[in-house]
Amino acid sequence: MGWWDRWVWSRVANREALTLEQLLADEGRPTASGEAVTIESALRLSTVWGCVRLLADSVSTLPLAVYRGDDRDPIPTPPLLQRPSADFPELADWLWAVMASLLLRGNAWGVITGRSGSTLLPSQCDLVHPDRVAITTEQGRRVIRIGGQEYDREDLFHVKAFPWPGQLEGLSPITYAREAIGLGLGAERYGARFFAGADLPIGFIESDQEIKQPVADTLRARWKALARGPERDIAVLGNGARFRPLAIAPEEAQFIATQKFSVSTICRFFGIAPEMMGGETAGHEAYSSPEMRSTDFLTFTLRPWLARVERAVSGLLPSTQTAKFNAGGMVRATLRDRYEAHKVAIEAGFLTVNEVRELEDRPPLPPSEGAVA
Repeated sequence: MGWWDRWVWSRVANREALTLEQLLADEGRPTASGEAVTIESALRLSTVWGCVRLLADSVSTLPLAVYRGDDRDPIPTPPLLQRPSADFPELADWLWAVMASLLLRGNAWGVITGRSGSTLLPSQCDLVHPDRVAITTEQGRRVIRIGGQEYDREDLFHVKAFPWPGQLEGLSPITYAREAIGLGLGAERYGARFFAGADLPIGFIESDQEIKQPVADTLRARWKALARGPERDIAVLGNGARFRPLAIAPEEAQFIATQKFSVSTICRFFGIAPEMMGGETAGHEAYSSPEMRSTDFLTFTLRPWLARVERAVSGLLPSTQTAKFNAGGMVRATLRDRYEAHKVAIEAGFLTVNEVRELEDRPPLPPSEGAVA
């Protein structure tokens, strides 16, 4: 029995069923570009790292509050959001890990390790690596195991990135983007070898005379010795030999164009504008202000991720409570537009001066200064 068969049977012995997608992903088979794409290799590509960082940072740094029913004012922060887990005591770090799992594996899993109150509500949820989770169908029911141990659905926290009919887990973005990521890794590897001189010679030594192999070897060795010396020296080749450096334009090598194409393709998988990852801009369709770009980013890219996390966190709370992100800071208008809107609100009477100052992160004015509470 080969190593592959032994490995598969060891997983089956632990009752961890493997899908074809998991087997191929774990094997890290090469893509058409010859590069094997795994989670680790994908993160070494700057575009993938940048997309994951941008989305995870954006979600984890937004305020997350809990509301009861239709109340507009949030309730005190529940224990679950004060210290989510032992590994990630800070809520921002916990949310960052959740987003990273969703963006790379398509699923975020956690085990509820603490409960509190008379209703035994979750007070702590420890996240687990998505690759440790195995889902099987046994006697007509789905069984979830983590590290070989079976868990009830009530004791688990699960968020899907891209749900698909007929399966419990979401689709993995890295799995479906593996060819584009492999192309990016291959372009980076080729670029490194190109600039290191491993794929192309730095130039040619040519002569009008016939050069025998021994003379050619002598000329090559003499030129290498001069090029590698600590100081520049005068090159004397002899035999009518002349050195002609090799110059290849980047456009001819298609290196820069391939990198730009790779950035745009990977950004499409993550729903991010390429210009936010240093790619090509949209030309005449580019944003005229940072505020417009932030609004577009929130509406078309970030909002679906916020909704997924909000639903998952709300599932750990009482049925009368919901978790909601405050994304208002990301859609702030320009200073002039904002102040004009505040003026209209105060004159119309549906906002007070102190409420406007609170929106601008300023302390309230005392009544002695004419402010209305």
